[in-house]
Amino acid sequence: DLVDLRVINLNNSKNLVRIPDLSSATNLEKINLRGCFNLRELPSSLQHLEKLTLLDFSYCRSIRSLPSFYKATSLTKLHLSGCSNLFSFPEVSSNVTELWLGGTAIEEVPSSIECLSNLRLLDLRGCRRLKSLPTGIHKLKSLEKFNLADCSRLETFPEILDIIKRLRDLDLSGTVLKELPSSIYNLIGLKYLRLNNCENLVCLPDSLYKLNSLLHLSLCGSSNLVVGNLFTAIGDRPVKQKHLPGLSSLKKLDLSESNLENLPTTIKQFPLLEELILRKCKRLKSLPELPPSLVYLDAHDCTSLEDVSSIKKLFEQELFCEDGSNRFLQLKFSNCFKLGEKCVGNDIDAYDSTSVQEVSSIKNLLKQ
Repeated sequence: DLVDLRVINLNNSKNLVRIPDLSSATNLEKINLRGCFNLRELPSSLQHLEKLTLLDFSYCRSIRSLPSFYKATSLTKLHLSGCSNLFSFPEVSSNVTELWLGGTAIEEVPSSIECLSNLRLLDLRGCRRLKSLPTGIHKLKSLEKFNLADCSRLETFPEILDIIKRLRDLDLSGTVLKELPSSIYNLIGLKYLRLNNCENLVCLPDSLYKLNSLLHLSLCGSSNLVVGNLFTAIGDRPVKQKHLPGLSSLKKLDLSESNLENLPTTIKQFPLLEELILRKCKRLKSLPELPPSLVYLDAHDCTSLEDVSSIKKLFEQELFCEDGSNRFLQLKFSNCFKLGEKCVGNDIDAYDSTSVQEVSSIKNLLKQ
């Protein structure tokens, strides 16, 4: 009699091939079979378990198909990450809040996904067969986190035809996107946008500057991105049109491994920018005046960097933490060989992993 059974935890049972019929386990709430590499079959009776809230079949590499979970209306979390032989998108009810599907062999997301009105997290990272997304993806009004990192065949991202308030984290790193939809400004609640290693990405939409909730923008390794266009989108536009706030919340900008030679002066217009990451920008020769809010600059391995004199204004102000205490300005210029030869001298060790950690250690240099 399985009527009193509430939890099944057989994770990492490497010899488990199948599980029996569970139709009599009417009070079952959670099943954890994570890492059962040889598990091949799942009983269809799972969909009739009315109290089932969580299913974790992560890294069950032998699973090739799933029963329908459409009738399992209490199911809210379904973990299938690492099920590398799973080709089909699971059938679930509209009550599901989390779908973990990273590393599966899924080739397409069905248009019916727009019916998942309560979905808050959709993880498809590493789905290397996935080429496109349905046009109705914007109908997922509850979605908060969407991870498409390393979907190495994903070529397009659909237009966002409605205002999306809740999506705060979008990761498109490692895709083959050539562009973002101009309607990206409809993601009005977006806080984190990651476009790392998008080597086919050439330009960003001019509407990007309208993302006024954005805190972190990461473009590390997107080496073919036209930098002039980048700052047209996020810098020049708000300067020319003063009534537009233009990324007014941005706190972290990562441009590592880009081909830029100079940062445009408009970067100082970001009023809350605290972190600027420029690692391995091999062509970067100089730095413009930076926003007074900046507290962390990483220019490691910028081997062409010659001139940092414009940052002296950062030392002409008092820096305070939220609690009123002093905070230090942190700078990294390691492997900036030309900078070391020309102006570093004894004041900064340009070859150290953390060249400048405190304001006082660079003041003498900038007075020269």
